[in-house]
Amino acid sequence: MTEPGATSKGYALITGAGQGIGRAIALELALRGFGILATARSQASLKEVVMECGALNGGRATAIAVDLFEADAVDRLVDATRSLPEPLTALVNNAGQAFWGCFEDVSMDDHRKLMRLNVEVPLELTHRLLPMLRVRPESYILMVSSLTAYSAMATLATYCGSKAFLLRFGRSLRLELKDTGVNVCCVCPGTVLTGFTQRANMQAMDDLAKRFGKPPGPIARAAVDALLAGRAEVVPGFLDRTTAWFMKLFPDALVERVASNIYLKRLPKRK
Repeated sequence: MTEPGATSKGYALITGAGQGIGRAIALELALRGFGILATARSQASLKEVVMECGALNGGRATAIAVDLFEADAVDRLVDATRSLPEPLTALVNNAGQAFWGCFEDVSMDDHRKLMRLNVEVPLELTHRLLPMLRVRPESYILMVSSLTAYSAMATLATYCGSKAFLLRFGRSLRLELKDTGVNVCCVCPGTVLTGFTQRANMQAMDDLAKRFGKPPGPIARAAVDALLAGRAEVVPGFLDRTTAWFMKLFPDALVERVASNIYLKRLPKRK
């Protein structure tokens, strides 16, 4: 059920809501009184998310299965927001992917797919939906970035670049919107136990992911807490916050070398 005293806060659109952090954020926002418009490629996973969110917010949950690589994907999502029974008041740019490997060993097609999902879609969605959000007395945009946004890193060059873009884009947008009711927040999690290593073909990192990774629930809770509190940025979890602090404290060259070596040592040898 919705938290005691919680009232309807409009609807939130969450991309990549079928699993992992996106699903957890959808559930957390439903618990806080938001209606949910969930989107992902898998209709089956969205059905489960809608049922779970509806149980938390009185049935105010719907979904649209969209392949964000399709040319009309953003058009379809914008049209879906116009059909909601309540105003759109939150956008969560969560969908993303990674490909592990040295830049030249990853196909250009995969680089384009990553940039489409991690940069182009959130950029276009934000641009298209911002006019709707600006007219509300209070509204929210959450950018799901990454701890990798704080440092360059070998074997994840395009991914790090895309997450750094989201962080700087979000913080810059926040400055432009400071005199409006639109709150922009960036969440920069470390390793999250969502099957990320399998999808990014990073199975060689599984032992570290299991040792230091966290489930998506606490990450989502920290992200939504920060978003609704009007914070600019949050790194969930004590260990990752400490890591981010050290990354900012030490010289870039040292941080880059240490971080890159962890991945380079485990990268499978070129055939």
